[in-house]
Amino acid sequence: MTADIQLFCVPYAGGSARVYRNWRREFPDSTEVVPLEFAGRGSRAAQPFPDSVAEAALDLAETVRERATGVPYVLFGHSMGSLVVFEMAVALRALGLPSPALVVVSARNPPHIRAKWNAHVPELPDAELLDLLAGVGGVPPGLSPAIAAGFFLPLLRADLRIAVKYDAGAADRSIDAPILVLAGREDPLVDPELVAQWGRYTERGCTVVEHGGHHFSLFGQVHELAGALRAAGVPGTGGSL
Repeated sequence: MTADIQLFCVPYAGGSARVYRNWRREFPDSTEVVPLEFAGRGSRAAQPFPDSVAEAALDLAETVRERATGVPYVLFGHSMGSLVVFEMAVALRALGLPSPALVVVSARNPPHIRAKWNAHVPELPDAELLDLLAGVGGVPPGLSPAIAAGFFLPLLRADLRIAVKYDAGAADRSIDAPILVLAGREDPLVDPELVAQWGRYTERGCTVVEHGGHHFSLFGQVHELAGALRAAGVPGTGGSL
């Protein structure tokens, strides 16, 4: 059976498509959850890391073009992934594809607001970087120092390098899709008074939804996203645009 909506999910810095592996159970059968994989990890481990957010976005936009079934689709990105899905929407428009029904950006200030982590963060020693991550709830449970040094941290550093050098150049750019912003009230990396400024990047309106929790708490509260999509009227989630 073909789903009524496709939900393409882009991971956060250091993450992979696996972080979305359990999301299918949170959505009805009418929603196809499609985790997207950055080059350099998971099933694409043999490929080189992208050199920029724009390169990552164009690469994943091509994947969306290949996997799109013709039904409406939503782009979801968390943290650095929010920048990627914004750039994906720009790229998809340039490729001549239909615009997303909705772009969901989670746990990230708007593109023109510099990340609170500056350029030295990707080069911190392992222990300091893990401590910094722990402060925002971003260390995977049970992660041993050996696994962190050999697998997780190299991915994280590669992603943080492209995130901290990201320059939207987007003040005069916008996408032809509504934006839904998800922001945790206890997220130290997000400014509640600034997230509504995502609205300057869309021609179709912007809605901000706050949820309880820190930077990564949404991954334990996926029903919050499912409910937000229904409230936004996304078809296939119990709503209708």
